[in-house]
Amino acid sequence: MIQLTKQNLYYSDYSWTEYFPNSPKVSGKLDATRFDKYEGNEILYLINKIIELWDFQKIESAIKIERIIREKLPNKINTQEEIATWIQLNWKTIEFKITA
Repeated sequence: MIQLTKQNLYYSDYSWTEYFPNSPKVSGKLDATRFDKYEGNEILYLINKIIELWDFQKIESAIKIERIIREKLPNKINTQEEIATWIQLNWKTIEFKITA
């Protein structure tokens, strides 16, 4: 299984708040916890959790999730559960051009 790290992120403008290790924003199962798409620790947690749940094997899939969250996700979708569900429902219809 792959693991997205800070160095792999497509975007570099995240804030990096320190959370307690057991904070629902960065641990546990995906739930109704509100999500901040500009917070690096939250984005890494959510993407890595989705990778684990859906058994993705390529870093490109992790980057696609990150870009979907930043570029395509409707503003009204704002909890971990809602985001994962929305991505799953729209995964096959969203494509990004490869940039060098």
